[in-house]
Amino acid sequence: MNADRLDRWLFDSFRPTARGLAAYRIAYALFVLLLIDPGHSPYFNFHPLAELPDSFFLPPPGPMQLFSGFPPRWFFAGLHLLLDLSLVALLFGYRTRLASWMTGLLFLIGFGFLFSAGKINHVILFVLLPWVMSFSNWGAAWSLDARLGRARPTVEGWPLALLALLTGFAMFTAGFTKLLGGWLDPATQATRGHWLKQYFVVGRQDLLADLVTAPLPAGLWELMDWGTVLLEIGLLPAVFVPGLFRVLLSLMVLFHLGTALLFNITFVQNLIVYAAFLNWDRVAARFPRIRLSPRPALLLIPLLGLAFYFFGSPLRRLDALATFSSDLSLTELLANLTAALVVLGLALARVRHLLRHPLPLTPAAAGAYRRARRALAVVLVLYAALMGTHAGEFWPMSVFPMFSRAGHPWTRAVVRELEATEPVRWDTLQAPATLPGRPFPLNQTALDPVDLINFVTHPEPWDARRRQTLQRLFGPELEGRRLLVLQVQGAPSAEGVQLRYVPILVLTADTVQVHPALQP
Repeated sequence: MNADRLDRWLFDSFRPTARGLAAYRIAYALFVLLLIDPGHSPYFNFHPLAELPDSFFLPPPGPMQLFSGFPPRWFFAGLHLLLDLSLVALLFGYRTRLASWMTGLLFLIGFGFLFSAGKINHVILFVLLPWVMSFSNWGAAWSLDARLGRARPTVEGWPLALLALLTGFAMFTAGFTKLLGGWLDPATQATRGHWLKQYFVVGRQDLLADLVTAPLPAGLWELMDWGTVLLEIGLLPAVFVPGLFRVLLSLMVLFHLGTALLFNITFVQNLIVYAAFLNWDRVAARFPRIRLSPRPALLLIPLLGLAFYFFGSPLRRLDALATFSSDLSLTELLANLTAALVVLGLALARVRHLLRHPLPLTPAAAGAYRRARRALAVVLVLYAALMGTHAGEFWPMSVFPMFSRAGHPWTRAVVRELEATEPVRWDTLQAPATLPGRPFPLNQTALDPVDLINFVTHPEPWDARRRQTLQRLFGPELEGRRLLVLQVQGAPSAEGVQLRYVPILVLTADTVQVHPALQP
Protein backbone atom coordinates (compact mmCIF):
# COMPACT_ATOMS: atom_id res chain seq x y z
CA MET A 1 0.00 0.00 0.00
CA ASN A 2 1.62 3.27 -1.15
CA ALA A 3 1.30 6.62 0.60
CA ASP A 4 -1.61 7.82 -1.54
CA ARG A 5 -3.63 4.68 -0.90
CA LEU A 6 -2.85 4.85 2.79
CA ASP A 7 -4.01 8.47 2.89
CA ARG A 8 -7.22 7.59 1.05
CA TRP A 9 -7.91 4.71 3.43
CA LEU A 10 -7.15 6.78 6.52
CA PHE A 11 -9.06 9.94 5.59
CA ASP A 12 -11.71 8.77 3.10
CA SER A 13 -12.84 5.35 4.34
CA PHE A 14 -15.18 6.89 6.90
CA ARG A 15 -16.77 10.29 6.34
CA PRO A 16 -18.98 11.05 9.34
CA THR A 17 -21.01 14.20 9.81
CA ALA A 18 -21.19 16.31 12.94
CA ARG A 19 -24.73 15.14 13.70
CA GLY A 20 -23.82 11.49 13.10
CA LEU A 21 -20.88 11.68 15.50
CA ALA A 22 -23.08 13.50 18.02
CA ALA A 23 -25.66 10.71 17.83
CA TYR A 24 -22.95 8.13 18.48
CA ARG A 25 -21.52 10.17 21.37
CA ILE A 26 -24.93 10.27 23.04
CA ALA A 27 -25.46 6.55 22.34
CA TYR A 28 -22.07 5.73 23.86
CA ALA A 29 -22.71 7.73 27.05
CA LEU A 30 -26.19 6.23 27.49
CA PHE A 31 -24.87 2.73 26.79
CA VAL A 32 -22.21 3.02 29.48
CA LEU A 33 -24.46 4.66 32.06
CA LEU A 34 -27.45 2.36 31.52
CA LEU A 35 -25.91 -0.99 30.55
CA ILE A 36 -22.31 -0.97 31.76
CA ASP A 37 -23.45 0.82 34.96
CA PRO A 38 -20.02 1.65 36.50
CA GLY A 39 -19.82 1.13 40.22
CA HIS A 40 -22.88 -1.14 40.36
CA SER A 41 -22.58 -3.95 37.79
CA PRO A 42 -20.33 -6.86 38.83
CA TYR A 43 -17.56 -6.44 36.24
CA PHE A 44 -17.40 -2.64 36.38
CA ASN A 45 -17.46 -2.14 40.14
CA PHE A 46 -14.03 -1.46 41.64
CA HIS A 47 -15.17 -0.86 45.27
CA PRO A 48 -14.60 -4.48 46.48
CA LEU A 49 -10.90 -4.19 45.59
CA ALA A 50 -10.39 -2.06 48.70
CA GLU A 51 -11.35 -5.05 50.86
CA LEU A 52 -8.70 -7.36 49.40
CA PRO A 53 -5.44 -7.88 51.29
CA ASP A 54 -2.21 -6.68 49.72
CA SER A 55 -1.23 -10.33 49.14
CA PHE A 56 -3.80 -10.28 46.32
CA PHE A 57 -2.02 -7.36 44.62
CA LEU A 58 -0.09 -8.90 41.71
CA PRO A 59 0.16 -6.11 39.10
CA PRO A 60 1.12 -6.98 35.52
CA PRO A 61 4.09 -5.15 33.95
CA GLY A 62 3.28 -1.47 33.76
CA PRO A 63 2.49 1.57 35.91
CA MET A 64 0.49 -0.46 38.45
CA GLN A 65 3.79 -1.82 39.74
CA LEU A 66 4.42 1.62 41.25
CA PHE A 67 1.81 0.76 43.89
CA SER A 68 2.36 -1.64 46.78
CA GLY A 69 -1.27 -2.58 47.31
CA PHE A 70 -4.90 -1.62 46.73
CA PRO A 71 -6.01 1.93 47.61
CA PRO A 72 -8.63 2.53 50.33
CA ARG A 73 -12.35 2.49 49.62
CA TRP A 74 -12.65 6.28 49.39
CA PHE A 75 -10.28 6.22 46.40
CA PHE A 76 -12.57 3.94 44.39
CA ALA A 77 -15.63 5.87 45.54
CA GLY A 78 -14.08 9.07 44.17
CA LEU A 79 -13.09 7.29 40.97
CA HIS A 80 -16.66 6.12 40.35
CA LEU A 81 -18.13 9.54 41.13
CA LEU A 82 -15.74 11.27 38.71
CA LEU A 83 -16.47 8.59 36.11
CA ASP A 84 -20.24 9.13 36.34
CA LEU A 85 -19.78 12.91 36.13
CA SER A 86 -17.51 12.55 33.09
CA LEU A 87 -20.02 10.28 31.33
CA VAL A 88 -22.91 12.69 31.97
CA ALA A 89 -20.74 15.59 30.74
CA LEU A 90 -20.02 13.53 27.62
CA LEU A 91 -23.74 12.91 27.19
CA PHE A 92 -24.46 16.64 27.19
CA GLY A 93 -21.34 17.49 25.22
CA TYR A 94 -19.86 19.69 27.93
CA ARG A 95 -16.08 20.04 27.69
CA THR A 96 -16.36 17.06 25.38
CA ARG A 97 -12.68 16.37 24.79
CA LEU A 98 -11.82 16.65 28.49
CA ALA A 99 -14.79 14.43 29.41
CA SER A 100 -13.68 11.87 26.80
CA TRP A 101 -10.15 11.71 28.14
CA MET A 102 -11.32 11.62 31.76
CA THR A 103 -13.67 8.72 30.96
CA GLY A 104 -10.90 6.68 29.33
CA LEU A 105 -8.34 7.54 32.02
CA LEU A 106 -10.64 6.68 34.93
CA PHE A 107 -11.61 3.37 33.35
CA LEU A 108 -7.93 2.63 32.73
CA ILE A 109 -7.04 3.31 36.38
CA GLY A 110 -9.93 1.21 37.68
CA PHE A 111 -9.16 -1.73 35.43
CA GLY A 112 -5.47 -1.39 36.19
CA PHE A 113 -6.19 -2.16 39.83
CA LEU A 114 -8.77 -4.80 38.90
CA PHE A 115 -6.29 -6.62 36.66
CA SER A 116 -3.74 -6.48 39.47
CA ALA A 117 -5.96 -8.94 41.34
CA GLY A 118 -5.11 -11.62 38.78
CA LYS A 119 -7.77 -11.73 36.05
CA ILE A 120 -7.44 -9.63 32.90
CA ASN A 121 -10.72 -9.01 31.06
CA HIS A 122 -11.21 -8.08 27.42
CA VAL A 123 -12.04 -4.38 27.81
CA ILE A 124 -9.12 -2.59 26.14
CA LEU A 125 -11.11 -1.51 23.07
CA PHE A 126 -13.91 -0.21 25.26
CA VAL A 127 -11.42 1.78 27.37
CA LEU A 128 -9.58 3.28 24.38
CA LEU A 129 -12.74 4.25 22.48
CA PRO A 130 -13.42 7.67 24.14
CA TRP A 131 -9.76 8.64 23.70
CA VAL A 132 -9.80 7.79 20.00
CA MET A 133 -13.17 9.43 19.36
CA SER A 134 -12.12 12.62 21.16
CA PHE A 135 -10.03 13.44 18.06
CA SER A 136 -13.09 13.17 15.80
CA ASN A 137 -14.66 16.26 17.41
CA TRP A 138 -17.80 14.30 18.29
CA GLY A 139 -18.94 17.27 20.35
CA ALA A 140 -19.39 19.51 17.28
CA ALA A 141 -23.20 19.14 17.31
CA TRP A 142 -25.97 18.50 19.81
CA SER A 143 -23.70 19.67 22.62
CA LEU A 144 -23.28 22.41 25.17
CA ASP A 145 -19.88 23.12 23.62
CA ALA A 146 -21.59 23.95 20.32
CA ARG A 147 -24.20 26.13 22.04
CA LEU A 148 -21.50 28.02 23.92
CA GLY A 149 -19.37 28.48 20.81
CA ARG A 150 -16.52 26.31 22.08
CA ALA A 151 -16.64 23.59 19.42
CA ARG A 152 -15.22 23.91 15.91
CA PRO A 153 -17.74 22.83 13.24
CA THR A 154 -15.45 20.45 11.30
CA VAL A 155 -15.19 16.76 12.18
CA GLU A 156 -12.59 14.11 11.38
CA GLY A 157 -13.06 10.60 10.00
CA TRP A 158 -9.57 9.25 10.56
CA PRO A 159 -10.25 8.34 14.24
CA LEU A 160 -12.80 5.82 12.96
CA ALA A 161 -10.14 4.31 10.71
CA LEU A 162 -7.80 4.13 13.70
CA LEU A 163 -10.52 2.51 15.81
CA ALA A 164 -11.12 -0.02 13.04
CA LEU A 165 -7.40 -0.84 12.96
CA LEU A 166 -7.29 -1.26 16.76
CA THR A 167 -10.36 -3.51 16.62
CA GLY A 168 -8.89 -5.62 13.84
CA PHE A 169 -5.57 -5.93 15.65
CA ALA A 170 -7.22 -6.89 18.96
CA MET A 171 -9.31 -9.58 17.30
CA PHE A 172 -6.27 -10.79 15.37
CA THR A 173 -4.42 -11.41 18.64
CA ALA A 174 -7.37 -13.48 19.82
CA GLY A 175 -7.58 -15.55 16.64
CA PHE A 176 -3.83 -15.90 16.12
CA THR A 177 -3.33 -17.26 19.64
CA LYS A 178 -6.08 -19.82 19.01
CA LEU A 179 -4.41 -20.70 15.73
CA LEU A 180 -1.09 -21.36 17.44
CA GLY A 181 -2.95 -23.35 20.10
CA GLY A 182 -4.18 -25.88 17.52
CA TRP A 183 -7.79 -24.78 16.97
CA LEU A 184 -7.56 -25.76 13.28
CA ASP A 185 -6.35 -29.27 14.06
CA PRO A 186 -9.15 -31.54 12.72
CA ALA A 187 -8.32 -34.17 15.36
CA THR A 188 -9.42 -31.88 18.21
CA GLN A 189 -12.48 -29.75 18.87
CA ALA A 190 -11.34 -26.76 20.93
CA THR A 191 -14.78 -25.16 21.08
CA ARG A 192 -16.24 -28.32 22.59
CA GLY A 193 -13.43 -28.47 25.16
CA HIS A 194 -14.04 -24.87 26.12
CA TRP A 195 -17.76 -25.50 26.42
CA LEU A 196 -17.19 -28.58 28.63
CA LYS A 197 -15.12 -26.48 31.01
CA GLN A 198 -17.73 -23.72 31.17
CA TYR A 199 -20.61 -26.18 31.64
CA PHE A 200 -19.19 -28.66 34.14
CA VAL A 201 -16.44 -26.72 35.95
CA VAL A 202 -17.61 -23.11 35.98
CA GLY A 203 -21.32 -24.02 36.10
CA ARG A 204 -22.58 -22.01 33.12
CA GLN A 205 -25.72 -24.07 32.43
CA ASP A 206 -28.35 -21.49 31.47
CA LEU A 207 -30.35 -20.78 28.30
CA LEU A 208 -29.28 -23.09 25.43
CA ALA A 209 -26.26 -24.61 27.18
CA ASP A 210 -28.08 -27.92 27.73
CA LEU A 211 -28.49 -28.35 23.96
CA VAL A 212 -24.77 -28.88 23.59
CA THR A 213 -24.91 -31.90 25.90
CA ALA A 214 -26.53 -33.81 23.04
CA PRO A 215 -24.12 -35.72 20.77
CA LEU A 216 -23.12 -33.41 17.92
CA PRO A 217 -21.06 -34.35 14.85
CA ALA A 218 -17.34 -33.65 15.15
CA GLY A 219 -17.59 -31.75 11.88
CA LEU A 220 -19.98 -29.23 13.45
CA TRP A 221 -17.59 -28.60 16.33
CA GLU A 222 -14.72 -28.27 13.85
CA LEU A 223 -16.77 -25.77 11.85
CA MET A 224 -17.14 -23.69 15.01
CA ASP A 225 -13.36 -23.87 15.58
CA TRP A 226 -12.52 -22.75 12.06
CA GLY A 227 -15.26 -20.13 11.94
CA THR A 228 -14.07 -18.54 15.18
CA VAL A 229 -10.42 -18.38 14.10
CA LEU A 230 -11.12 -17.16 10.56
CA LEU A 231 -13.56 -14.51 11.76
CA GLU A 232 -11.18 -13.12 14.39
CA ILE A 233 -8.11 -13.16 12.15
CA GLY A 234 -10.01 -11.93 9.10
CA LEU A 235 -11.00 -8.66 10.75
CA LEU A 236 -7.47 -7.25 10.46
CA PRO A 237 -7.07 -7.46 6.65
CA ALA A 238 -10.74 -6.48 6.29
CA VAL A 239 -9.95 -3.14 7.95
CA PHE A 240 -8.75 -1.88 4.55
CA VAL A 241 -12.09 -2.75 2.91
CA PRO A 242 -14.67 -0.83 5.00
CA GLY A 243 -17.69 -2.62 3.56
CA LEU A 244 -16.23 -6.06 4.30
CA PHE A 245 -15.13 -4.86 7.74
CA ARG A 246 -18.72 -3.90 8.58
CA VAL A 247 -19.94 -7.31 7.42
CA LEU A 248 -17.46 -9.11 9.66
CA LEU A 249 -18.38 -6.87 12.61
CA SER A 250 -22.01 -7.87 12.03
CA LEU A 251 -20.96 -11.51 12.20
CA MET A 252 -19.09 -10.73 15.43
CA VAL A 253 -22.35 -9.42 16.93
CA LEU A 254 -24.08 -12.69 16.04
CA PHE A 255 -21.07 -14.60 17.37
CA HIS A 256 -21.37 -12.82 20.73
CA LEU A 257 -25.07 -13.70 20.88
CA GLY A 258 -24.16 -17.34 20.26
CA THR A 259 -21.59 -17.34 23.07
CA ALA A 260 -24.18 -15.77 25.38
CA LEU A 261 -26.81 -18.40 24.57
CA LEU A 262 -24.54 -21.47 24.51
CA PHE A 263 -21.65 -20.54 26.81
CA ASN A 264 -23.40 -17.91 29.01
CA ILE A 265 -20.46 -15.55 28.36
CA THR A 266 -21.08 -12.00 27.21
CA PHE A 267 -18.79 -9.28 25.89
CA VAL A 268 -21.43 -6.58 26.06
CA GLN A 269 -18.83 -3.78 26.19
CA ASN A 270 -17.66 -4.69 22.68
CA LEU A 271 -21.10 -3.96 21.19
CA ILE A 272 -20.72 -0.19 21.56
CA VAL A 273 -17.29 -0.41 19.89
CA TYR A 274 -18.79 -2.20 16.87
CA ALA A 275 -21.62 0.34 16.84
CA ALA A 276 -19.16 3.11 15.95
CA PHE A 277 -19.28 1.86 12.35
CA LEU A 278 -23.05 2.09 11.96
CA ASN A 279 -24.52 4.76 9.71
CA TRP A 280 -25.20 7.25 12.49
CA ASP A 281 -26.00 9.96 9.95
CA ARG A 282 -29.15 8.04 9.06
CA VAL A 283 -29.99 7.64 12.75
CA ALA A 284 -29.47 11.35 13.38
CA ALA A 285 -31.68 12.26 10.43
CA ARG A 286 -34.66 10.57 12.11
CA PHE A 287 -34.44 12.78 15.19
CA PRO A 288 -35.46 16.43 15.41
CA ARG A 289 -32.83 19.08 15.91
CA ILE A 290 -31.75 19.16 19.53
CA ARG A 291 -31.24 22.56 21.14
CA LEU A 292 -29.82 22.60 24.64
CA SER A 293 -30.37 25.45 27.05
CA PRO A 294 -27.00 25.87 28.80
CA ARG A 295 -28.16 26.81 32.30
CA PRO A 296 -30.58 23.90 32.96
CA ALA A 297 -28.14 21.47 31.30
CA LEU A 298 -25.23 22.63 33.47
CA LEU A 299 -27.40 22.03 36.53
CA LEU A 300 -28.46 18.58 35.30
CA ILE A 301 -24.88 17.31 34.83
CA PRO A 302 -23.95 17.09 38.55
CA LEU A 303 -27.47 15.97 39.52
CA LEU A 304 -27.51 13.11 37.01
CA GLY A 305 -23.94 12.20 37.89
CA LEU A 306 -24.86 11.90 41.58
CA ALA A 307 -28.03 9.95 40.74
CA PHE A 308 -26.09 7.35 38.74
CA TYR A 309 -23.43 7.21 41.45
CA PHE A 310 -25.87 6.49 44.28
CA PHE A 311 -28.64 4.54 42.51
CA GLY A 312 -27.03 3.11 39.37
CA SER A 313 -28.86 2.32 36.16
CA PRO A 314 -32.65 1.88 36.32
CA LEU A 315 -32.27 -0.93 33.77
CA ARG A 316 -30.51 -3.03 36.42
CA ARG A 317 -33.93 -3.53 38.01
CA LEU A 318 -34.68 -5.82 35.07
CA ASP A 319 -32.13 -8.33 36.35
CA ALA A 320 -34.51 -9.23 39.15
CA LEU A 321 -37.00 -10.57 36.58
CA ALA A 322 -34.76 -13.51 35.66
CA THR A 323 -32.17 -15.32 37.75
CA PHE A 324 -29.43 -17.45 36.23
CA SER A 325 -27.18 -20.06 37.80
CA SER A 326 -24.24 -18.47 35.95
CA ASP A 327 -23.09 -14.84 36.19
CA LEU A 328 -25.18 -13.91 33.15
CA SER A 329 -27.56 -10.97 33.64
CA LEU A 330 -30.82 -10.21 31.88
CA THR A 331 -29.70 -6.72 30.80
CA GLU A 332 -26.58 -8.15 29.12
CA LEU A 333 -28.66 -10.80 27.36
CA LEU A 334 -31.16 -8.20 26.14
CA ALA A 335 -28.32 -6.00 24.87
CA ASN A 336 -26.94 -8.91 22.82
CA LEU A 337 -30.40 -9.76 21.47
CA THR A 338 -31.06 -6.13 20.52
CA ALA A 339 -27.70 -5.83 18.74
CA ALA A 340 -28.37 -9.06 16.82
CA LEU A 341 -31.83 -7.82 15.79
CA VAL A 342 -30.30 -4.56 14.54
CA VAL A 343 -27.77 -6.52 12.46
CA LEU A 344 -30.44 -8.79 11.00
CA GLY A 345 -32.68 -5.81 10.25
CA LEU A 346 -29.89 -3.99 8.42
CA ALA A 347 -29.02 -7.15 6.49
CA LEU A 348 -32.63 -7.65 5.37
CA ALA A 349 -32.90 -4.00 4.35
CA ARG A 350 -29.69 -4.31 2.34
CA VAL A 351 -30.85 -7.47 0.58
CA ARG A 352 -34.20 -5.88 -0.25
CA HIS A 353 -32.42 -2.83 -1.66
CA LEU A 354 -30.11 -4.98 -3.81
CA LEU A 355 -33.03 -6.97 -5.17
CA ARG A 356 -34.75 -3.76 -6.22
CA HIS A 357 -31.61 -1.97 -7.45
CA PRO A 358 -29.00 -4.50 -8.64
CA LEU A 359 -25.51 -3.05 -8.78
CA PRO A 360 -23.87 -2.86 -12.23
CA LEU A 361 -20.35 -4.18 -12.38
CA THR A 362 -18.63 -0.85 -12.99
CA PRO A 363 -14.86 -0.61 -13.50
CA ALA A 364 -14.53 0.61 -9.93
CA ALA A 365 -16.54 -2.36 -8.62
CA ALA A 366 -14.52 -4.78 -10.74
CA GLY A 367 -11.33 -3.29 -9.28
CA ALA A 368 -12.72 -3.71 -5.77
CA TYR A 369 -13.46 -7.36 -6.48
CA ARG A 370 -9.91 -7.90 -7.75
CA ARG A 371 -8.44 -6.28 -4.62
CA ALA A 372 -10.69 -8.40 -2.42
CA ARG A 373 -9.58 -11.58 -4.20
CA ARG A 374 -5.91 -10.62 -3.77
CA ALA A 375 -6.47 -9.88 -0.08
CA LEU A 376 -8.23 -13.22 0.33
CA ALA A 377 -5.38 -15.02 -1.42
CA VAL A 378 -2.83 -13.38 0.89
CA VAL A 379 -4.87 -14.38 3.95
CA LEU A 380 -5.17 -17.99 2.75
CA VAL A 381 -1.41 -18.18 2.13
CA LEU A 382 -0.86 -16.83 5.64
CA TYR A 383 -3.21 -19.46 7.04
CA ALA A 384 -1.35 -22.23 5.18
CA ALA A 385 2.04 -21.02 6.44
CA LEU A 386 0.80 -20.77 10.01
CA MET A 387 -0.87 -24.18 9.86
CA GLY A 388 2.52 -25.67 9.01
CA THR A 389 4.34 -23.94 11.87
CA HIS A 390 1.83 -23.40 14.69
CA ALA A 391 3.30 -24.46 18.03
CA GLY A 392 3.91 -22.74 21.33
CA GLU A 393 3.12 -19.16 22.31
CA PHE A 394 3.99 -16.48 19.78
CA TRP A 395 2.33 -13.18 20.62
CA PRO A 396 3.85 -11.91 23.88
CA MET A 397 1.57 -8.86 24.20
CA SER A 398 -1.73 -10.46 23.22
CA VAL A 399 -4.74 -8.36 24.13
CA PHE A 400 -6.94 -11.44 24.41
CA PRO A 401 -4.52 -14.22 25.57
CA MET A 402 -7.04 -17.06 25.73
CA PHE A 403 -5.46 -20.53 25.73
CA SER A 404 -2.01 -19.00 25.23
CA ARG A 405 -0.28 -21.24 27.80
CA ALA A 406 -0.60 -24.45 25.79
CA GLY A 407 2.48 -26.63 26.19
CA HIS A 408 3.74 -24.81 29.30
CA PRO A 409 3.58 -25.80 32.99
CA TRP A 410 0.57 -24.41 34.79
CA THR A 411 -0.88 -24.13 38.29
CA ARG A 412 -4.54 -24.17 39.28
CA ALA A 413 -6.61 -24.58 42.44
CA VAL A 414 -9.17 -27.28 43.25
CA VAL A 415 -11.58 -27.29 46.20
CA ARG A 416 -13.02 -30.54 47.60
CA GLU A 417 -15.73 -30.92 50.22
CA LEU A 418 -14.81 -33.44 52.93
CA GLU A 419 -17.18 -35.45 55.06
CA ALA A 420 -17.35 -34.51 58.73
CA THR A 421 -15.50 -37.66 59.81
CA GLU A 422 -13.10 -37.90 56.87
CA PRO A 423 -9.46 -37.65 58.00
CA VAL A 424 -7.15 -35.01 56.50
CA ARG A 425 -4.11 -36.31 54.65
CA TRP A 426 -1.34 -34.00 53.45
CA ASP A 427 0.16 -36.42 50.92
CA THR A 428 0.78 -35.18 47.38
CA LEU A 429 -1.51 -37.07 44.96
CA GLN A 430 -1.02 -37.90 41.29
CA ALA A 431 -4.46 -38.78 39.90
CA PRO A 432 -7.92 -37.14 40.10
CA ALA A 433 -9.49 -40.43 41.18
CA THR A 434 -7.43 -40.41 44.38
CA LEU A 435 -8.69 -37.04 45.58
CA PRO A 436 -10.65 -37.15 48.85
CA GLY A 437 -14.18 -35.82 49.22
CA ARG A 438 -16.34 -34.53 46.40
CA PRO A 439 -16.01 -31.49 44.08
CA PHE A 440 -16.99 -28.08 45.45
CA PRO A 441 -17.89 -25.54 42.70
CA LEU A 442 -16.50 -22.07 43.35
CA ASN A 443 -19.39 -20.35 41.56
CA GLN A 444 -21.31 -20.76 44.84
CA THR A 445 -18.94 -18.22 46.40
CA ALA A 446 -17.79 -14.68 45.63
CA LEU A 447 -14.25 -15.96 45.02
CA ASP A 448 -12.93 -16.16 41.46
CA PRO A 449 -10.82 -19.29 40.69
CA VAL A 450 -8.01 -17.07 39.41
CA ASP A 451 -8.00 -15.09 42.66
CA LEU A 452 -7.95 -18.30 44.69
CA ILE A 453 -4.89 -19.73 42.93
CA ASN A 454 -3.06 -16.40 43.27
CA PHE A 455 -3.93 -16.46 46.96
CA VAL A 456 -2.84 -20.03 47.74
CA THR A 457 0.41 -19.80 45.75
CA HIS A 458 1.58 -16.54 47.31
CA PRO A 459 4.73 -17.05 49.38
CA GLU A 460 3.52 -15.01 52.37
CA PRO A 461 3.08 -16.99 55.62
CA TRP A 462 -0.40 -18.16 56.61
CA ASP A 463 -0.85 -15.82 59.57
CA ALA A 464 -4.17 -15.18 61.30
CA ARG A 465 -5.10 -12.23 59.07
CA ARG A 466 -4.55 -14.20 55.89
CA ARG A 467 -6.61 -17.14 57.17
CA GLN A 468 -9.49 -14.88 58.20
CA THR A 469 -9.45 -13.21 54.78
CA LEU A 470 -9.84 -16.55 53.03
CA GLN A 471 -12.68 -17.55 55.38
CA ARG A 472 -14.45 -14.27 54.65
CA LEU A 473 -14.11 -14.75 50.90
CA PHE A 474 -15.74 -18.18 51.05
CA GLY A 475 -18.50 -16.58 53.09
CA PRO A 476 -21.62 -18.41 54.31
CA GLU A 477 -20.80 -21.44 52.14
CA LEU A 478 -18.48 -22.61 54.93
CA GLU A 479 -21.38 -23.19 57.32
CA GLY A 480 -21.55 -26.92 58.03
CA ARG A 481 -18.77 -27.72 55.53
CA ARG A 482 -15.11 -28.80 55.55
CA LEU A 483 -13.34 -27.64 52.41
CA LEU A 484 -9.95 -28.91 51.29
CA VAL A 485 -8.03 -26.51 49.01
CA LEU A 486 -5.44 -28.16 46.78
CA GLN A 487 -2.86 -26.69 44.45
CA VAL A 488 -2.81 -28.53 41.09
CA GLN A 489 0.46 -28.45 39.19
CA GLY A 490 0.54 -29.65 35.59
CA ALA A 491 3.49 -30.08 33.26
CA PRO A 492 4.00 -31.76 29.86
CA SER A 493 5.67 -35.16 29.95
CA ALA A 494 6.42 -37.98 27.56
CA GLU A 495 3.19 -39.72 28.61
CA GLY A 496 1.04 -36.60 28.22
CA VAL A 497 0.41 -34.28 31.18
CA GLN A 498 1.86 -35.01 34.62
CA LEU A 499 -0.35 -33.81 37.49
CA ARG A 500 0.46 -33.17 41.15
CA TYR A 501 -2.28 -32.38 43.68
CA VAL A 502 -0.76 -30.67 46.73
CA PRO A 503 -3.11 -30.14 49.73
CA ILE A 504 -2.74 -26.59 51.09
CA LEU A 505 -5.33 -26.13 53.83
CA VAL A 506 -8.68 -27.24 55.25
CA LEU A 507 -11.36 -24.60 55.87
CA THR A 508 -14.35 -24.63 58.19
CA ALA A 509 -16.50 -21.78 59.45
CA ASP A 510 -14.40 -21.60 62.62
CA THR A 511 -10.93 -22.92 61.79
CA VAL A 512 -8.26 -22.95 59.12
CA GLN A 513 -5.89 -25.94 59.20
CA VAL A 514 -2.75 -25.29 57.11
CA HIS A 515 -0.35 -27.87 55.66
CA PRO A 516 2.35 -28.50 58.32
CA ALA A 517 5.11 -27.46 55.90
CA LEU A 518 3.42 -24.07 55.35
CA GLN A 519 2.90 -23.16 58.99
CA PRO A 520 4.22 -19.65 59.88
